[in-house]
Parts: sequence; structure tokens; C-alpha cells
Amino acid sequence: MKYEVDCHGETFTIELSGDSNRRTATINGETVEFDVSQPETGIYLVTINNRVIEVRTAGDPANGAIDVLVGGQKLSLRISDPRRKRRGGLTVTGTIQLKATMPGRVICWLCQPGDQITEGQGVLVLEAMKMQNEVRSPKAGVVKAINVSPDQTVEAGAVLAVIE
Repeated sequence: MKYEVDCHGETFTIELSGDSNRRTATINGETVEFDVSQPETGIYLVTINNRVIEVRTAGDPANGAIDVLVGGQKLSLRISDPRRKRRGGLTVTGTIQLKATMPGRVICWLCQPGDQITEGQGVLVLEAMKMQNEVRSPKAGVVKAINVSPDQTVEAGAVLAVIE
């Protein structure tokens, strides 16, 4: 998954890849291998070259803004949603199938069938590569169906929900 992250006016292109055994981040063309564990919600332990860095997160990820504390230094980040850019800013209409973009385990649903949701609203939390990712709706609408249960493992491309 590729992201554009703005940090205090400087933009970084970050592409994450790998699996639970080997993860890499390519940041502005430079590749770094790392590992992540999450001992508590909002706290991550990132290991790079045998050095463990505690990362604490806070903020409102729903609008792409998040504060990160790294070694006592606060970084205010704005993360671009690459899916929005792929749509070229076009409005998504009609019934859609919300699909998993990566294999993982469903942690919880943030909505129920029949709920009215807005574009960009978090629909569920999916754990992949020991990281929790909030899956957002690409359109406003009504949740018509939820196809997987919490704690269920899904493959990339699995239909998680239907939004009309």
C-alpha cells in the first residue's frame, strides 16, 4: 500500500510491503526493513536494525490527521488516501462491494447493516501485518450487508460489505 504523508510541510511517499516475517517501507525511494508489535492500542514498538522505537499515536485518523509521538517528539501527520486519488476525485455512485485490499483478520465492525454512512467513514478495523487498519467507505450510503464476522480471517479481494 502506498501513502503520501505530509509532516510539518514536507511530503513523503511511503510504500509498505512484506508479510509477518519480513516487512519493508520504501520512503522517498529508500528501503528500510522493520518489524512492528503492538503491546497496547495506540502504542507500537517498531524495530529497525535491532533498535526498538516506541511510537504512540493519537488524533483523528478518520480525516487523515494523526499525531505521532516518537522518542518524545510530536509529529503531526496528514496521510493521503491513495484510493481517493485513484478515483481522481470522482464521486462513487450506485451499489458497491467493499473489498479487502490485503489479507488479514477482522477486528471489529464500526457500523451495522442499515446504518447511514458518509464517504470516508470507518466501516471496520482489519488487522494485517500486526497493524490495525481502518477500512473506510469510498462513498456515502447505507450499509446493506456485512459478509464477515469479527475475528474472521479474509483474503485480499474478499467482499467485506455491500454499500448502496
